Amino acid sequence: MLKRLIARIDDFFYRVILKNILKLSKLGYGFIVSGAESGENFEHIYNNKPQGAFLIGKYIDKILLNLPSVRATRERKEEIKKILRKEISINRSKGRKTRILDLASGGARYLRELKIEHKNGDVESLCIDKNMRCINLGRSLAGRENVKNLKFLRGDIFRLGHLKAISQQIDWKPNVIIASGLFIYFNDQAVERVLKEIYQSLPVKGAVIFQSYENLSSRKLMRKTSSTSAGEQWTLYYRKPEFWKKLLNDIGYKEISISRDEWQMNNVCVARKDA
Repeated sequence: MLKRLIARIDDFFYRVILKNILKLSKLGYGFIVSGAESGENFEHIYNNKPQGAFLIGKYIDKILLNLPSVRATRERKEEIKKILRKEISINRSKGRKTRILDLASGGARYLRELKIEHKNGDVESLCIDKNMRCINLGRSLAGRENVKNLKFLRGDIFRLGHLKAISQQIDWKPNVIIASGLFIYFNDQAVERVLKEIYQSLPVKGAVIFQSYENLSSRKLMRKTSSTSAGEQWTLYYRKPEFWKKLLNDIGYKEISISRDEWQMNNVCVARKDA
């Protein structure tokens, strides 16, 4: 009886009191109203400039932007950019273009920040997202920042054979495929199917880069106060590096590398298609 009462009080605190307080901040409002996975929220996280209603809202936003899980998100972006620059350098040294396919791209911030590479003409990026709001956001920001060779297309990559169909339709085959922040929302079977499709879509020695959560310090806060853009209850999947190593090996990937942030929350995985 006492445990049930404590659980109800805890639930009331998070879902009513804390939820309404967090709405005063820009990031809190975005998580609760727009859906935590929205492209606008990630743009705000990357910009790292507190905003909110009145001074209290701005102060709450500053606290949220400095949570370890949010700082880890910014660090993850820098890690992915570092990996991409390495891939671009390798391809450049071999006289070939880098063609990057970004799945569930949102605003594709890291690709936009690589705009110098895109201006050289030997990097082409195609960003796919099923959310038209994210597509419009990416197009708008890329246009404003004058990023060349970066295109956005609406599509659901969890439709069987969709990656192959897109490549055939536009006569464009990627040699780097990114799935940052995608697999954390789907079960093992769905993730395995998409990774197999990615493997089939890549040329030999092509690379897949993706992010996964091993842990999340704010998981209770997100679960009890935020929702998805569809208004559904928040569910995330947490996986250890050992899970990814086994799955990628079983599919046929080689040269598997997994890095962790200092808080051991985000894993950034890189693997190549074998001959």
